Amino acid sequence: MIITELPHKEQALFRSALKLYETRQYKKGLKISDQILKKFPNHGETLAVKGMFLTHLDRKDEGYEMIERGLKINPQSVIGWQVYGIVCRNDQKLAQAVKCYEEALKANMDNMQVLRELGTLLMQEGQFARVAEVRERMVRLNPTFPPSWMGLAVAHHMNGRYDLALKAISTHEPGPSDPALDKYQTSELLLYKNWLLELNGEYQRALDHLKEIRPQITDVTAWKEQKAKLLLKVDRKEAAATAYQDLIERNAENDEYIVGYLACNGLDIKRAEDQDAAIEVIDSLRQQFPTSNRLRFLPLTFSSGDNFVNAAKTLVKYALRKGIPSLFSSTKVLYADAAKGAALGKLVEGFAAQLRDTKRLCDSTDDEPASVLMWCNHYLAQHYDYYGGHERALVIIEEAIRSSPSTVEPYMVKAKILKHAGDLQAARDTMDYARQLDLKDRYINAKCVKYMLRNNEVDEAEKTFIMFVSDDSPHKVQDIVNFQGIWYLCERAHAFRRLGDIGRALKHYHEVISTFDTYRLDQLDFHAYSVRKATLRSYVGILQWESTVYNHPIYRDAAQAAIECYMELVDRKAAGKPFVPIVHQTDAKPLTRNGSSQQGQHNLSAGIGEAKVFDVDKDPNGAGFVDSDNLASALKLAEQLESGASASPATHVTAFEVHMRMHKYFLALKTINALKAIDAEHPALPSMVLRLTQALDTDESFAAPLKAPLKAQIAKAFGEVSAATSAERSLEAMLAVTRGMLALGGNNVAQARALLMQAPEDKYASGRMLEQLLDARRLLVQSGATEDELAAFGTGAKKAFPLATCF
Repeated sequence: MIITELPHKEQALFRSALKLYETRQYKKGLKISDQILKKFPNHGETLAVKGMFLTHLDRKDEGYEMIERGLKINPQSVIGWQVYGIVCRNDQKLAQAVKCYEEALKANMDNMQVLRELGTLLMQEGQFARVAEVRERMVRLNPTFPPSWMGLAVAHHMNGRYDLALKAISTHEPGPSDPALDKYQTSELLLYKNWLLELNGEYQRALDHLKEIRPQITDVTAWKEQKAKLLLKVDRKEAAATAYQDLIERNAENDEYIVGYLACNGLDIKRAEDQDAAIEVIDSLRQQFPTSNRLRFLPLTFSSGDNFVNAAKTLVKYALRKGIPSLFSSTKVLYADAAKGAALGKLVEGFAAQLRDTKRLCDSTDDEPASVLMWCNHYLAQHYDYYGGHERALVIIEEAIRSSPSTVEPYMVKAKILKHAGDLQAARDTMDYARQLDLKDRYINAKCVKYMLRNNEVDEAEKTFIMFVSDDSPHKVQDIVNFQGIWYLCERAHAFRRLGDIGRALKHYHEVISTFDTYRLDQLDFHAYSVRKATLRSYVGILQWESTVYNHPIYRDAAQAAIECYMELVDRKAAGKPFVPIVHQTDAKPLTRNGSSQQGQHNLSAGIGEAKVFDVDKDPNGAGFVDSDNLASALKLAEQLESGASASPATHVTAFEVHMRMHKYFLALKTINALKAIDAEHPALPSMVLRLTQALDTDESFAAPLKAPLKAQIAKAFGEVSAATSAERSLEAMLAVTRGMLALGGNNVAQARALLMQAPEDKYASGRMLEQLLDARRLLVQSGATEDELAAFGTGAKKAFPLATCF
């Protein structure tokens, strides 16, 4: 018999089971659920709750089956759908969880708990229009509950409807004496409202409101910043200048304050005609705030000619005398302008000559310390290394080392120069020597680890890295993953890939990828927290940041490399030479917190009365990734890149490779069009178009009626193309062209090989990097080059990089 409502005694047991779930006592909750089901085996809600407990006890499949069985019995159960939503949310199936909560609302449109959960999930998924609808309903049901109308305001804000967000805040905000919000929450809410007024273009009203709320504001700096901006926007420049002057006194390192102060004086650093006046104003500020580094550096970003040289003198002399090792790193951004890079090099060369001749700089009356010349050489070595003068850079840095053999930084620069010159072993040894000069320095330890990984010394790098992991940690290697050291995991993956261990490379790439998934999913718990605490300005910032998570350079690097690994696995299977995972010995015993391998020791952080042991790495060699559906895995990553990193050309080149191997030609054309929209002259475009056309001609499995319209689209968009187009533009362009030509096959392979043989020639000397020549050699091997051709290539490469040991 099917029942929908339990008797009084069993209802009490059911409620106690739900409380046990909240306290994470899953085994006890399961026991109580079974007790109810003995009497009422067809009670749908109890079946669903039992399934929820099972999913937390490593019986997920059984748990899902139980929940679905319960919903089949009682499809109108709000609790059943809520339970299903909770389980899906826990398993990060957010889209499915949204559907579950929507089903729950069909049974009860006014359930606040379901509405709250649904609103949170929709916010996490970025569906702000739907969030606004849900929040509107929550406000109608409980208009005095602050998180409801605050959440509604944020939803309208993210939709760009600042007027509606203002209306939501203005309608429901409590009065000054209302106990609903404390003074900090009130301050945050009022500043957020003022920001909305500004975004809505009501500058004078925002300024009046800002004066009115001053007594209630606790974040004084934010209030002052808003006041300065608004005064400038209403064209009260004199008052705005006073406000910005006050802010600079509080923090003279803030670019926004300095640029705002210049704007009050009618100056824009982007306008060439304002250059002299802007420098004059900044000089006056520097006299008031002589310790400000930004006031010294900012003129370098917009000045030119003599103004640039004078500003550079001020900055460089200060840094050399202070012994600031990061001087070159700070000014490297200026080297994008060739004239500025040359001027900086000439300036420091002049200082070095003065110090060698007179031991003084141009404005000094006393001899400078010997360290000033050392820091000059430290800078100049990096300067010449930047322009590819590795041999000259090594001579200069050796002089710096001789003058101060106990200083760590010159050895680090020497290692960097050797790395760029192609001697990875010497670079690694030099960086390790620098590390041993200061064994307590975490930064130099990390740099040494990176150089070891670049030299494919995976085990030695691991031993060095874990020196800074806690001594009482029972599983130091796993701790590295838990620490989310993504740079290390990515470099380690690259090393395994170079060593030919695709399985372990994929394992580490996915550890990086899952870390970024964690970054985003961690925000799930903060949606409710942010509106509860009324930190709405920060909350909006977090929501805007979420959309950029997957555009991080390390994520793109890891995801694209993982896709390339999957493509290699697919190609090797197609060629009848499948990759076999390389087996490494590992200890199969699980480690507990105290290092014991005994089972069942309690870890109270896992929940009341629940035992937890450290998980065993069941796939240390990455065999699971190798044996998975490689194309499906690659497609998932490609779709994530297309969603989160669509502005990167490499995203669409990589996605094209996946779609072509899956014979999804319309999607392949979509990636070509997306790449063309970003860069119509991208060197990979011609070969991508030719490969797609060739596939349509030869693939008999593709529906014939669809070929003609697809070819017509290609012809209309691109016309006649040649694979060798753009090869002469740069070495990077030539490499992109040859990759496409090798994929096309046939006569294109010989043409690609001829182009690759030209990589070491002088015509590609400008901006050429060692990694590009290594890529060219790998492509030569792929093209079937003979030993003589590879030897000739190596001879040419050695002329370009005489110190390199990798050819």
